Amino acid sequence: MKAKRVLGISLLAAGLLLSALTGAASAAEGVWIAPDRLAAQDRATLVQAISVARKENPTAFDTLARLREDMPALDAQKRGRYVPVTAILKGLGKDALLPMLNELAIDAKPRGDMVDDAWHAWRVGLVEAVGALRDSRAAPVLFAILDTTEMNTELVRAAASALGKLGTDAAAQKLVAMAKKEGPKQKGVLAGMGDCRRRVVAEALASTLLAHPDAETAILVARSLGDVGSAWAWKTPIIAASGEEEAVRAAAAQALVTSYLRYEGEARTAITKAVLMVDHASTPTLAEDAKRGARPGDQAALDALVERFKNSPLRR
Repeated sequence: MKAKRVLGISLLAAGLLLSALTGAASAAEGVWIAPDRLAAQDRATLVQAISVARKENPTAFDTLARLREDMPALDAQKRGRYVPVTAILKGLGKDALLPMLNELAIDAKPRGDMVDDAWHAWRVGLVEAVGALRDSRAAPVLFAILDTTEMNTELVRAAASALGKLGTDAAAQKLVAMAKKEGPKQKGVLAGMGDCRRRVVAEALASTLLAHPDAETAILVARSLGDVGSAWAWKTPIIAASGEEEAVRAAAAQALVTSYLRYEGEARTAITKAVLMVDHASTPTLAEDAKRGARPGDQAALDALVERFKNSPLRR
């Protein structure tokens, strides 16, 4: 009888321990999402990859952990509003991918007493640094992050940019679909999707600008058109590999020049900068077409745009 009682107590203790461990595991989450936001197979694959990486290269995980611990001190010493976390994380190289994905989506320490600006910088920096690696293993996490209820425009922009840098059909189509949906996330997506240099994205951005949105939205879209059609970016082999350069840059140039006279002030300045970034050969012809029927003052403005285009440092 005594043996049965001892056995019963042992089983109960084991059950409580298992329950506690299970509860701890289910409570684990990243700084952006909890693991259960990932599909079961994607989650299992990522957890396994993280486990292997932690054994093979524990230094990468330790380095990231120390950086996070240093965030309060870095925030206290910052010169701008935010600590330049993205640049620091990029400096860690490819070995930091799995530690960062673990921090983003699997098992990160609680925020604790990290102040708002430091927490914001940490979350933005992580997702931007992951995006810069352009590694397909990050795709499930980046898709899940973009589907969160986060509404902060800067955070949404960072997530959209990171996903866009993967350059896949799925990423492009996801961003286009979200950009068409009105709501608090829309501007963040429009601001970040220019890093997805695909034709469908360029055409979606062009269509948005040609629809003559308000000035604030026009500025975001113009900047994204400058990004998506950037002559400098298209010199990068990994981006040029899509074979869509001409279509993307032509669509961006056409929408920007056509919309130039529709805006004034900061919006026109943003469009001008984007035209120079895209640096497409059709720009003078597009400007001449826009001059037809325009008022003399507007014709002169277009002439000034073409002059700046011809004298752009990119054309030297």
